[in-house]
Amino acid sequence: MKQFIRNLSLKKKFHSIVFLGIALLALTALLSIHLISNSYQQVLYRSIAASLSYSAKELENKLDNVNTMADMFLADARIQDGLGNLKEKKNSQDKAIAFKSLYTAVSEYYFSFGKNNINYISLYQDNVSVHSHLLYAGSLPDEVIEDLLQRGEVAKGATIWITDYSEDYGLFLVKNIRRTQHLALDSIGTLVVNLNVKNMVQAATNSGHTYGENADYSLYNQGALIYSTSFLGDKSKPDFEHFFDAKYGSIRWNGENLFYAKGSIPEFNWDYICTVPYDTIASSLNISLKLCIIILLASAALAALLSSALIDSITRHFDNLILKMHRFAQGEPMDSDLTYDYSKRTDELGILHLQFDHMVDKVNELIRTNYLNEILIKEAQLKALENQMNPHFLYNTLESINWRAKAVGAKDISSMAESLGSLLRITLNQDCNQVPLKKELELVQCYMTIQKFRYENRLDYQVCVPETLLDCEVLKLTLQPLVENSIRYGLEENTEGCHIQILAESDSSSLFIYVKNNGSIFENHLLEKLASHQIEPHGFGIGILNIQERMQLTYGERYGLSLYNEDDHAVAKLTFPFVPETL
Repeated sequence: MKQFIRNLSLKKKFHSIVFLGIALLALTALLSIHLISNSYQQVLYRSIAASLSYSAKELENKLDNVNTMADMFLADARIQDGLGNLKEKKNSQDKAIAFKSLYTAVSEYYFSFGKNNINYISLYQDNVSVHSHLLYAGSLPDEVIEDLLQRGEVAKGATIWITDYSEDYGLFLVKNIRRTQHLALDSIGTLVVNLNVKNMVQAATNSGHTYGENADYSLYNQGALIYSTSFLGDKSKPDFEHFFDAKYGSIRWNGENLFYAKGSIPEFNWDYICTVPYDTIASSLNISLKLCIIILLASAALAALLSSALIDSITRHFDNLILKMHRFAQGEPMDSDLTYDYSKRTDELGILHLQFDHMVDKVNELIRTNYLNEILIKEAQLKALENQMNPHFLYNTLESINWRAKAVGAKDISSMAESLGSLLRITLNQDCNQVPLKKELELVQCYMTIQKFRYENRLDYQVCVPETLLDCEVLKLTLQPLVENSIRYGLEENTEGCHIQILAESDSSSLFIYVKNNGSIFENHLLEKLASHQIEPHGFGIGILNIQERMQLTYGERYGLSLYNEDDHAVAKLTFPFVPETL
């Protein structure tokens, strides 16, 4: 596994590191979203439960207000006096005054406490009854009234709440009124307060939370239904302890998600269950969760794409460097199809490319100045002395010829042998690559001595070089091939005589040597055509290219050979660097 990882490309390693980091961050973010979602859900549950429970507190407050009213009713002197007079007075006028007083008191209490969803308030004494709203009270069956009065009598002055008739007639508060004067405590009447439980529950529910009419409320008295606005009010009432196993939570009923909160009103020993639709809340939570996941995945994908693009923008430069190395190793041009310019880059990649290019230039320069230069010198030597297999044997042979010619008085033969020997010694001398100009002229002189014997008066040779320039360094074997070229094209293909001139001059930085001959001219742009193979080099064409390449390798592109025509003369111009002699 380690070996596999080590052998992965740099691009794949970068991608693996980045994608692994993105995956870890994405998993961490998903886990965080899950935990936050659960925490938020719990907070939401508690918030909704508190909101729903608030409605029970509102309901309890209303019931407490009605209880308070009942206690105030008991202690009210007008009620005590009115009921007492109504019971004891025989005079019908007195009873009428008492009835009117009771009606006024009952009406005042109704207007003061009616906002607690009281339908009507009634006072009963034997066959006499006083009602705040006769229309409501008159609709109550006699048997119900008898049951309410009997329960109030049994309670002996305690306030009781009767829920048995809440579905049909509403919720009843019943309180038997006892005489407080002189602590007689005899029964003088019964207070019956009828409450609109539907309006009471809806008002409490609407004020308790923000769900309004969407909330359902159910009240139970020891398991018996008091009132319900929801499915909980049917005859198959669910079991509190099993169906709702917590104070709040969510359940699924008939394909609908509901959130519930249950509790009790301790003072009345009532239980309540409040429910609201949870589908909208759950859907909102799911949408938020899905949106977070989508955003997270989109961010991860975008990060992966951007990282991939950034990695590619880095690794492609390494690929370019590897391609350069491969091409350099194969001896091919490195930048043949690379269009990127690294000269303006200052980062590590730019430095790598620039340093590699610099190294390649140095290596190529070393190859040119050492290896290729030596090859060209050897080629020049071989061209000048073809088929010379054993120089020492040739030297000895020429010396023998020279000695024999002198012995027999053949001065011409002796001079030719002596010149050829000197020519061979200078040509094959490998001690140095550059020689003084006078040495190069000596080589030309030896060559011309031999050629003069061949062409006699048809060949004229002249050297015009200032003595101050004779010690200037020039590249070895550059003049003789040009003189040889002049003889071949100026004399061998011309029946008339050939005049060859060698001239030299200088300026502050360059030494110029001219080889001129009549009888021939150079083709326009001859060097360029030979180099581009528009004209195939053969014979002396190879020697000319050899001189040009050797000079530019040795001195640089500023220097070298140029060919042109001037006044019916072919001119070969050599340009060398000039270093004035210092005293």
